[in-house]
Amino acid sequence: MGNLFLQEKENWLAWSIWGIVGAFVTLYVAMSTNTAHFIAGSAMGMLVLLTWWMQQSKRFDFGRAFKVCFYVLLLSVLPAFLFVVVPSDDLNRFDLIFQSVTFLALSLLLCLICSWIARRPKQYY
Repeated sequence: MGNLFLQEKENWLAWSIWGIVGAFVTLYVAMSTNTAHFIAGSAMGMLVLLTWWMQQSKRFDFGRAFKVCFYVLLLSVLPAFLFVVVPSDDLNRFDLIFQSVTFLALSLLLCLICSWIARRPKQYY
C-alpha cells in the first residue's frame, strides 16, 4: 500500500547537497561564459537530473516534488546570479529586472513540469 498513512520527512541535507553541486556547476558555467542563457541552462539541467532521479525512485507526490525542485533550483542559481549577473556593468536596471522576472516565470513553469513528471503513479487498490 505504499506510504498511505506515513508522512515522509524531508532530508534537507540531501537536497542542499544537490543544490550546492548545482551551484558549483552553474557558477563555473557563469564564470567561463558570462551568458545568461547558459547560466539558466546549466541550473535547469541540474533540475532535469534531479527530476529523473526522483521519477526513478517513485516516492514523491506532486507537492513534495515541487518543493524539492524549487529549493534545488533556487540554491543552484543564486550564487551565479549574485556574483556574475548582478555585478556586470552591461545590464541596466530594467534589463536586470526583466531577466529576473522572466527567469522566475520559466523556473516556476519548469518546476511544475518536473514535479508532474517526478510524481509517483497513482496506486489502485
